[in-house]
Amino acid sequence: MEIQEIITKWKLNKQLLASKLKLKKGTFQNKINPSHKTKFTNEELFQLKQVLIELSNDLDGIEQDFNEALAIIAGAKS
Repeated sequence: MEIQEIITKWKLNKQLLASKLKLKKGTFQNKINPSHKTKFTNEELFQLKQVLIELSNDLDGIEQDFNEALAIIAGAKS
C-alpha cells in the first residue's frame, strides 16, 4: 500500500503531517498526489514513515479490555 493510500484511507490530517515534515501544506499535497511531478525525497518518506510508526506506537499504548470494547460496540448498536 502506498503512503497516499494510507493517508486517504484513514483520513489523516495532511496539515499536521506536513508540519511534522516541515513542509508547507500545498507542497505536501503535491507530493502525495500521484499525478503530480513533485515526489517525496527518500529522507521525507523515511520521516513520514517514522511519524506513522510513532502514531501506531501511541495507539498500541492504549489499553482496553476486549470484553469492555465488545460491550461498547454492542451498546452502540442498540
